[in-house]
Amino acid sequence: MGSDTHRTADEYRFVLEALLRGADIPPEQVRGACIASVVPQLTATWQRLCERCFKARPLVVGAGSHLGITVYYDNPDELGVDRALAAAAAHKRFGTDMIIIDFGTATTMDYVSGQGLFMGGSIMPGLVTAAEALFEKTKKLPRIEYELPQGVLGTSTIACLQIGVLGGYCRMIEAMAARIKEQVQGAPGVVATGGLAPLIARHTAVIDTVDEHLLLEGLKLAYELNR
Repeated sequence: MGSDTHRTADEYRFVLEALLRGADIPPEQVRGACIASVVPQLTATWQRLCERCFKARPLVVGAGSHLGITVYYDNPDELGVDRALAAAAAHKRFGTDMIIIDFGTATTMDYVSGQGLFMGGSIMPGLVTAAEALFEKTKKLPRIEYELPQGVLGTSTIACLQIGVLGGYCRMIEAMAARIKEQVQGAPGVVATGGLAPLIARHTAVIDTVDEHLLLEGLKLAYELNR
C-alpha cells in the first residue's frame, strides 16, 4: 500500500484486512506486528491499526532496538531504520563484508562488516526521482522506457536520455561501490534491494545478489530479537 498521510487507521484496516483475506490469512490468526517507519506522521496510525486489526501491541523498531549489528554513526537516531534493517538482514544472511544498495525514492549504499559493524554509507537521489526532476524542468525532453542501447553515443534524443539516465546511473553505482571497496580495503559482496534492483542488476555486473525482500527479512529479524 502507498504511504498516504491523510488515511485513517480504519481506512488502512479496511484495505489490509482485504489483502490478508485475499492471501488466505485470517486477520484473527495474526499474533504479532512489527513496524519500521520512515514516515513519522503514519507511525501512530499504524500502531492503532495493529491494535484494532490484530489485537496486538506492535513492536516499533527504533534506534534503541537490537538488530544484531553495531551501528557506527555519529548520531544513531539520524540513521533511517530502513537502512539499519537492510544491513542487519544482509549481515544475518551472508555473514561477511557486504555493500547494501537500496533502490527506492532515494538510493542508499551502506557497508556492514563481517563482524556486524555498520560503518556508514551514502544517500543519493533515486533513479526515477532524478529522471522525473529532469523531465519536469526540461519540458521538451520526453519520458523514456528504462532500457539501455548499445554504446554510449546515442543518435536520438530517446537513446541519449536512456544512456545518460540509466547508463550514467549504473556507472555511478559502479564507481561508488569501487570507492567503498577502496576505503575498506577489501572485496565485500554487493546485495541490492528495492523495486528497481532487478532493472539495475541487468545493466551492471557490480551487483552480486538481488533480494527484493531484504527489508522485510530485516523487519522479521527485528521482531524476533526484540519481542
